[in-house]
Amino acid sequence: MKTRRTRILAIFFTILLAVGLAGCGSSGSDKASSSGKTEITLALWDANQKPAMEEMSKAFMKENPDIKVNVELTPWDQYWTKLQAAATGGNMADVFWMSPEQIFTYAQGDALLDLNDKIKADKFDMTKYPENLVDALKVDDKQLAIPKDNSTVALWYNKDLFDKARVSYPDDTWTWDTWMDAAKKLTDKKAGVYGMLAPNNGQNFIYNLIYQNGSDFFTKDGKKSLYDSPKTIEAVEYGTEFIKNGYSPSIADFSNTTPDQYFESGKAAMVTAGSWMNSEYLSIDGLNVGVAPMPKKADHGTISAGMGYSIAAKTKNPDAAWKFVQYMGGKDANLIQSKSGAAISAYDGTQQPYVDKFPTIDAQVFVDAAKYGHSSYMVPSRADWLSMEEDMMINIFSGQISAKKGCTELAKQINDVIANQK
Repeated sequence: MKTRRTRILAIFFTILLAVGLAGCGSSGSDKASSSGKTEITLALWDANQKPAMEEMSKAFMKENPDIKVNVELTPWDQYWTKLQAAATGGNMADVFWMSPEQIFTYAQGDALLDLNDKIKADKFDMTKYPENLVDALKVDDKQLAIPKDNSTVALWYNKDLFDKARVSYPDDTWTWDTWMDAAKKLTDKKAGVYGMLAPNNGQNFIYNLIYQNGSDFFTKDGKKSLYDSPKTIEAVEYGTEFIKNGYSPSIADFSNTTPDQYFESGKAAMVTAGSWMNSEYLSIDGLNVGVAPMPKKADHGTISAGMGYSIAAKTKNPDAAWKFVQYMGGKDANLIQSKSGAAISAYDGTQQPYVDKFPTIDAQVFVDAAKYGHSSYMVPSRADWLSMEEDMMINIFSGQISAKKGCTELAKQINDVIANQK
């Protein structure tokens, strides 16, 4: 029996697809506009990436003068609401950005075009992308999006604070012991400076620790949570040590001041943050920063989660949309994207322009992180246990419950969710 939330989503999409999408037209021949050109729309949520998307679209249109691409921007906090409303009204964009976190919901509603036949017919080479990204955009063996970019996490550090404390900059030899020791030396309570920022944040902090310790979120068959495994518990416990030792602000402190605000104001020496923060951190006046690989226990493990281009299942222009997605997922478009510096392109061999865009830091660190990157926390049941995880991590990181007790209870809750979905 499925959980209540999953059932509601399934019912919602069944209705909207039967009623709303019925007016979208069939997936047969493309429909030309009055200008004689086939018009398609690309929907996206990041204003920083819009210029690059427009440049890539123009390059595509130059090669395909019979197709016109309209780029439509909707901010993240409105994007998914608008996408669902568009599905209901029968006017979804032909092509749109898709997140691995959302793909299961839209797959349930059959809102996404299965690309397997098109990939096979055109011999589109999916080996050009990191395997974990390809898998993160797949549901029930259906490829529902083509990878766009790869977002990884690394250790950012304030060079001036390191120099002042006479601590060597982090590098790929750092271990958990080195990390904790440096956080101790860099903490200056009189100056209000913390050595490390340890928020109860999955993507930016906790998940990375779990991978670094050689653990994972589920057994290989996906049927059992590993939150209660000794390695996972040890990883979460390690994360809380920064707070317990006074090297990091408390959870209460983070409710008033975000990790980014601490770091950007020079009140923290280290923070784990993603490749998407390059432009922001480097734009802060007087902030002298560097970036290094994640410290390791068993590995340098990091989150490696990008997004992809999906096509509406009921698009009136399936051929034009697929041709466009092929181009956007190809080498030429990915080189344009990398040159913009807005994202690390997923296509193999197109990342150097991204690295060159940020000469004051070693941006290659983010590219190399894909080699030990993971996205296995993206599972169909995630939406049903995410709030449970968030609540439990607040309790653990605030010291209300031990990591062992909290992780054990969380594993039980997640396993109950999985059992109820059968």
